[in-house]
Amino acid sequence: MSNLLFFDIDGTLITNDGRKYFPEDAKKALAEAREAGNLIFINTGRPFVNVDDFIREVGFDGYVCGIGSYVRLGDRVLFHQEMDQGTCREIALKCREYKMRGLYEYADYTCYDEENFDIPDTQKLLAYFGSKDRKLVSRIENPEFRFDKFTAWYSEDSNLDAFWDYIREYFNYIEREGDFCELGPKGCSKATGIQKLLDYFGESPENVYVFGDGNNDLDMLNFTANSICMEKGSEEARSAANFITSDVEEGGIRKALEHFHLL
Repeated sequence: MSNLLFFDIDGTLITNDGRKYFPEDAKKALAEAREAGNLIFINTGRPFVNVDDFIREVGFDGYVCGIGSYVRLGDRVLFHQEMDQGTCREIALKCREYKMRGLYEYADYTCYDEENFDIPDTQKLLAYFGSKDRKLVSRIENPEFRFDKFTAWYSEDSNLDAFWDYIREYFNYIEREGDFCELGPKGCSKATGIQKLLDYFGESPENVYVFGDGNNDLDMLNFTANSICMEKGSEEARSAANFITSDVEEGGIRKALEHFHLL
């Protein structure tokens, strides 16, 4: 019987301050947890393509990506909930109408609408998502325009109420800090991604440990009693977790692993 350990990325394994710093001690602690017989997984809102190489090189057993819409074990994709392209285009057009600026994320590449993407740090954001030969699709009319989940920025001219009334048929709305929200597909969450892997391994939630810090982690923090939130996590995440650890730069990953006797 193996324990399954799930780690959010941003604000949990790496700093959330723009540096994207992944401390060496955290990497070593993850390696030690794996050597102790635990299975370690990423569980992130990012699509698989945007899990950086410096994170993958730690040697994770698998990945839950796109807020549970994509589940991968080693090189095998166990689950991928895809939305038909016609609906994807319709949603992007509605985002234009309601002045919601979307970054549309598919497992293998990222899309945006070049006619509706005037947000702060636009060029910096696109440079990141288009770096390291990652594909960027910039037009709704492109045959490859599609997505599994998306992030949307809003401003004073956005019609949030109309947007939510429309989008709730397809996506769950996750409020994030600042002027943006995250949209995950109906029926999917970080917790459902975990359940896919539990079904595969025949394990139970008692053998699951989750590490997170934000509102898109709430489902998985409520999934098991073995839930860990980082010190600087959101108020909601801290309330949902059963153990608060230090932030990653302060040795928080090792501290929590030691607390639960996982090393």
